[in-house]
Amino acid sequence: MPDSEIMKIRRNVLSSALKSSRNENDPTERARLSKEIISDGSPRYRCCIHKERAIVEERLKLIFEPEKGPVVRVLAEACNGCEMHRYVVTDGCQNCTGHFCASNCPKKAIPFLNGHAFIDQSKCVECGLCAKNCPFRAIIELRRPCEEGCPMKAISVGKDRVASIDQQKCTSCGFCVANCPFGAVVDASDLVTLDKTIHSRKYPVYAVLAPAFVGQFGRQVAPGQVKAGLLKLGFTDVWEAALGADSAITLEAEEYAERAHKGEKLMTSSCCPAYVAAVHQQKNDLTRYISSTTSPMVQVATLIKSQDPRAKVTFIGPCIAKKAEGRQVGSGVDYVITFEELIVWFEYAGIHLSDEQTLSMNGPSSFARSFAKAGGVANALQNFMGEKAPPIYRIEGISNCLKTLEQYAGKDESGFVECMACEGGCVGGPRTLIRRSLAERAVDEFAKSSNEQ
Repeated sequence: MPDSEIMKIRRNVLSSALKSSRNENDPTERARLSKEIISDGSPRYRCCIHKERAIVEERLKLIFEPEKGPVVRVLAEACNGCEMHRYVVTDGCQNCTGHFCASNCPKKAIPFLNGHAFIDQSKCVECGLCAKNCPFRAIIELRRPCEEGCPMKAISVGKDRVASIDQQKCTSCGFCVANCPFGAVVDASDLVTLDKTIHSRKYPVYAVLAPAFVGQFGRQVAPGQVKAGLLKLGFTDVWEAALGADSAITLEAEEYAERAHKGEKLMTSSCCPAYVAAVHQQKNDLTRYISSTTSPMVQVATLIKSQDPRAKVTFIGPCIAKKAEGRQVGSGVDYVITFEELIVWFEYAGIHLSDEQTLSMNGPSSFARSFAKAGGVANALQNFMGEKAPPIYRIEGISNCLKTLEQYAGKDESGFVECMACEGGCVGGPRTLIRRSLAERAVDEFAKSSNEQ
């Protein structure tokens, strides 16, 4: 996928932060870096370079102090560039005699000019009554991309036109981050803290690669070259999260059998943190249907720390919600970074993956490596349980998952339901770097190379 301007800015800020990360930061460090990133001259995106620098300083705060605040946040300085009005009168207005739009407006914000309705945005409170009452549907609602992309309706826009996130509803799915055309919704980054930890040499630091990693770093880069690059960065060892997927399937199969024995017919997967968070927040009475098995990420982190108690574990994937899961007590995960953050790190370190030696990567089964795709968990469970498998379903999208869970629970349906927040599964995550079709093909090829089927 081509790099967007937002992506270029994000990578530039991350790279600049890495360059200064090993020096002690004084109180003026962010201001100094912002001037270095946004040099003197004409502004490129905003009204002036001072505003561009203020936005960069906000971005740097999420890199130097990621733990101070939620994973997904709104940069207020950047958000006010989105001044879209929510309700607009189109050319479909017929200047009808009824004037139902104006008569139903509680703020008297709709005058008629030259035979056409007009919304006075200085009076409009975006209640939507005008659009609801227009018989010609000539008034349309234009929702902001961040609002439109949030399946949990966790984002709202105040009178100041600045978006805010209700953290009680947010699942950190990252759809708002991916959708915002101004780059005003962002996720905190552990990259600089992780870089410091590795170079301090105080702890052994392990990398855990999400199953979706194959193909993300270029068609000419083999999975074993990604492993070689990570070792060159200073990681003690590199594990595949798919190892935890194999363990998770065994545990989920056993759990389903135990539940069925007790008369409980329905169980859903638990590996997608955005889905799990959504159920807890919006359908808390249905959380009992979620498998108690921890995610493959947590499974691997637990295994690593059982073998090396001093270990620091880093998960690397396409998922922003994993950053929130990694913060949970008992996850065993110390840092979570995305594929994009890893690419910035490789570039900063001067590591060219295509030039690296291809190291062997053995261990996980082909079914576990397929967890990256929608249907991967379902197929793995079906294969493991064989004839004893219950009816198995796969659902994509948070809203669809919640609706399906409520429907099946209400009808006392039996079976196992794989629930994924992202369309296509993890290969459709907000921080993937290639098209989903290419990612799916790469995952399939890597899965076939597994020694364990």
